[in-house]
Amino acid sequence: MNEAEKRNIPVEKVVGVVLNLINPVFIIIVMIVIKDKIHSLVGSDVIQGVGYIFSGFTILVPFFARRIYRKILNKKQAEMVVYVLFNMPLIFGFIYFLLGGYLRYSIGFAFVTAGYFLFAGNFVLDEGKDE
Repeated sequence: MNEAEKRNIPVEKVVGVVLNLINPVFIIIVMIVIKDKIHSLVGSDVIQGVGYIFSGFTILVPFFARRIYRKILNKKQAEMVVYVLFNMPLIFGFIYFLLGGYLRYSIGFAFVTAGYFLFAGNFVLDEGKDE
């Protein structure tokens, strides 16, 4: 690989950075701006239950992403699908916040999204060594 090829940034990496690092920061800013205007839509027991369900799905995202990644033949498309799946915790956190949940937990979901992009990529995009 020559120097010019080393300097080229893959498109999927750029998309991943935008989706999974910049997007959580943007959503956190939106939540902070609207936090005083959000009122609980459901009871606290429902919010707590939704939080547990979303947390469970959030934990399973890398495992789902790995299975899906192995099934898609075009690896660039598969990587982009994985990056979108890594965004699911961010969506869960925003929905949780809009239902009336705590801002700090919603921000936690946003950090998980960024963490998945930074740390779970090797697990998911591991070219299927365990097949």
